[in-house]
Amino acid sequence: MKVAMLGWEFPPFVSGGLGVHCFHLTRSLCKLGVKIDFFMPASGKHILPSHPSLRIFEVSKVSQGPYLSFSQQAKNLSRTYGENILPSIEKYNLQCHEFAKNLHAKEKYDLIHAHDWLTASAARSLKQELSIPTVHTMHSTEFDRNAVPWRFIADIERGAIGNADRVITVSNRMKRQLVEKFNAEEKKIRVIFNGVESEEFENKDTLSRISLPLLQNKKKVLFLGRLTGQKAPAEFLRAAKEVLCLEPNTAFLIAGTGDMLPHLLNLSITLGIQKSVIFLGYLSDEDRKKIYCQCDVYVMPSVSEPFGITALEAMASGTPTIISTNSGVGEAVKTVLRVDFWDTRAMAEKIIALLRYPPLSSTMSGMSYSEARQFTWAAAARETLKVYDELLALKK
Repeated sequence: MKVAMLGWEFPPFVSGGLGVHCFHLTRSLCKLGVKIDFFMPASGKHILPSHPSLRIFEVSKVSQGPYLSFSQQAKNLSRTYGENILPSIEKYNLQCHEFAKNLHAKEKYDLIHAHDWLTASAARSLKQELSIPTVHTMHSTEFDRNAVPWRFIADIERGAIGNADRVITVSNRMKRQLVEKFNAEEKKIRVIFNGVESEEFENKDTLSRISLPLLQNKKKVLFLGRLTGQKAPAEFLRAAKEVLCLEPNTAFLIAGTGDMLPHLLNLSITLGIQKSVIFLGYLSDEDRKKIYCQCDVYVMPSVSEPFGITALEAMASGTPTIISTNSGVGEAVKTVLRVDFWDTRAMAEKIIALLRYPPLSSTMSGMSYSEARQFTWAAAARETLKVYDELLALKK
């Protein structure tokens, strides 16, 4: 089976769960015998295939980083991202179409698999021209990224869902959203949970440490994600303020980049907790694995989280984890504490409980470590392959 997969990011050109998903899914599918050509924007980085059956084609340079999250505060897209962003996306989709079409003429693809709205145009035109089945994975939508969704992008997402023969999404929460907000046909949606390579996170005693000498005698609480409103880093800081009133020997680590960084720096000063907050910036894959196991608590307080791979990563590291009730991963796991993103007092109470009561923390650590091992990318690939086989059987 040969698949043309249309994506937007692939490690080390990555900023979130989409790139992690594409890396592990392609590798696991290739291990099952699928041949994949993965199309993405030119990154300027050294992109290496993760399996001999995977080829990566960087087809077009774009003027924006690996992940786009448009802010409704701006009056238009060009004011936020420059005049070239929409032409860049259009150019990328056109070149995806041409590359895949030319390769198909020589080698024949069995189907197209596209990811999120950024690849929707190429997926549609390739389906029309090549007359082969199309799968579209929706990792998130405008209803997750913005409190007031951009109709422009939501319409693209609606078109992508309508064009696809099968839609894959990462949680039942997302499936309901696609049906209710986009009028998707429920019968063509398949829910496949994300996974985690637990063995990459479990050997924490052998990992070299990120140098944090000033924090050696402090308890540490971690936030890791894009610094955008969707991920609720401001609520994390407000909870930190309440924790520090009772547990002053605590450091709050914020890993990630995003447009909210200046606001968060100012907020930490306004709250008077700037000496207890460390902004780590972007972390590489290796540093991310190291930081989880140095922390006493991981918090994922997202306003909206279609799944939440970082929660599985923290659990695989044995780090007690608190997640938002709006997280898709909450459908799959049990060994976490849950909180409403807006309830910063309850968030603080749960952090304090994990810091103060070693039996609770150690029990959660052991159980979450074991539970995370049940969610593998191999299982996600097997379920994805079933979707492929289903479509190809209908074509015969």
